[in-house]
Amino acid sequence: MEEITKLAAKCRVATPHDTVTNSECVFTFHSPYTTDLGIVVNLQTFVGTIDEMAFTKSDDDASALGPPGLFVRICKKRVAKTPQSDDATMEERHQDNNTAATTATKLGVGVEGGFQSDSDKYETISTYSIVLIGKEGVLAELPYNDSTKNDFPMLVSQSADSIIHHSGLAVQQDLSAWELDAEPKPVSKYAENLPFVENGVKVSPTPSDWKCEKSGDNQNLWVNLSDGFIGGGRKNWDGSGGSNGALDHFIETGEKYPLVVKLGTITEDISTADCYSYAKDEDGPVRIPNLKELLEKRGIMVAGMQKTVKSTAELEVELNATYAFDAITEKGANLIPVAGPGLQGLQNLGNSCYMNSVAQMLFSGTIAELSCRYGASDGVTSNSLLEVSPTNASNDLLCQATKLSS
Repeated sequence: MEEITKLAAKCRVATPHDTVTNSECVFTFHSPYTTDLGIVVNLQTFVGTIDEMAFTKSDDDASALGPPGLFVRICKKRVAKTPQSDDATMEERHQDNNTAATTATKLGVGVEGGFQSDSDKYETISTYSIVLIGKEGVLAELPYNDSTKNDFPMLVSQSADSIIHHSGLAVQQDLSAWELDAEPKPVSKYAENLPFVENGVKVSPTPSDWKCEKSGDNQNLWVNLSDGFIGGGRKNWDGSGGSNGALDHFIETGEKYPLVVKLGTITEDISTADCYSYAKDEDGPVRIPNLKELLEKRGIMVAGMQKTVKSTAELEVELNATYAFDAITEKGANLIPVAGPGLQGLQNLGNSCYMNSVAQMLFSGTIAELSCRYGASDGVTSNSLLEVSPTNASNDLLCQATKLSS
């Protein structure tokens, strides 16, 4: 811990506008799911890599970004969900799972009669640790969770949390494209003269204290800006979402208090907060220019607040990205994931199969010159094109071509 404390001052806290690569190594296709080591993300630069690529030859030991450095290790694994009934035998459960997977009657995912979504089939288990890495490798590693985070310097904890909860580069790019296609969010006409109930309700600044006042749920929570009521969000089309507590409260109070904001999306940059109007003539995402003042009346001081949950738009992008097209084309096939030299390709986006075919043909080893130039047959660190600094890797064309080939 002493060595970690010495480097704490170098840590930065990521804002919603920072680029954070927390879902994939910038040099390889390793992700938090690939191995038990996952990926490590630099607490100073927010760049994610595998351990052996955390620093490259281009990183000068005397540089402010050079080794040693602090990282947060992100590891994830999917565990298949099992039915909750204790009365069913294992054979019956297996039969039930197979029946549910093969008797879809609707062309839909996550809806009754449709295909199961990933969230229906799997539970994601995430583990984190704070890692001190030097040129020679891992020097120290300590687990990072709710029970240990207070043992670390405050700046280290804030930096790690901001990376863990950040939407990440991939979602940011998709979100930008999504927002370009969508109409701009309007300013709510109810914001300026919104009724405020003087009921003495103050909202705790501690996320663990937040829960739906109807169901007790502690996820997807929205606070009413008029009376401070905390309720669950609406259910999504696929059955996910909240308990509907916030909308029910709006109706039960005579539809007088229409504006809510999602807890966990509030930061010093008020524009990142997820705001919604339940009013029948708006009924959608809105902007609330006086949000800061309304929040302060409920005891929420935005200065220093960090984003801890995904916004509705980010969840929509993620839901579309994980849409189970394989449920229609390859369901039931015993597929074995493969990777490595000559086996790389692009994740199909639904309309990128032709580009994927070309990439696989070019880098499959059939063209010796390309394999020699961009391949890394002796391991990911063997190609000199990967020796760029991690901070420059994402924007280096030759490095990314090597990533695709390796």
